[in-house]
Amino acid sequence: MSDVTQEHEEKETLKIEVEVPGHPPRKASALFERTRKELLAKNPRCWVCNRTAEEAGAPLEAHHMGVEYSFMTAPIDWDIVAQDFPDFAWDKFDPAHPEIFVDDMNAQGLMLCKEHHTHPETGIHALPWPIFVMQRYLKTGYKFNDLEVIVHEQE
Repeated sequence: MSDVTQEHEEKETLKIEVEVPGHPPRKASALFERTRKELLAKNPRCWVCNRTAEEAGAPLEAHHMGVEYSFMTAPIDWDIVAQDFPDFAWDKFDPAHPEIFVDDMNAQGLMLCKEHHTHPETGIHALPWPIFVMQRYLKTGYKFNDLEVIVHEQE
């Protein structure tokens, strides 16, 4: 066994088995589109690397930070969700219409460049959270993996 206290490469092999409930096909609702644009206006940079869409070479994407669309019909404990997202208008929320929260990117959206959203080796959909979030916190110049050296664009 190698000494894990020394610099080393970590290789992860993930096998994920999760029961995803049936749900309607995903389509961008008017609420999602409106609140995505509002979030982008407030946060026009990737949460991880701080690049704009122009710097990243592709539009920024809104990531559901709390409840993903595919889990919208699951038996969600909305009281716990409300604790994690207190700025949402919970007094107007109806659990029979979870899309009111799910599609509200002002309530739970995070702007990411494509690389940090869906890329298989650097994206939030592919990496375990403790590894993914380090891309935000490591200093510029750190070699994260064979594809990425950390760079935080300056505003």
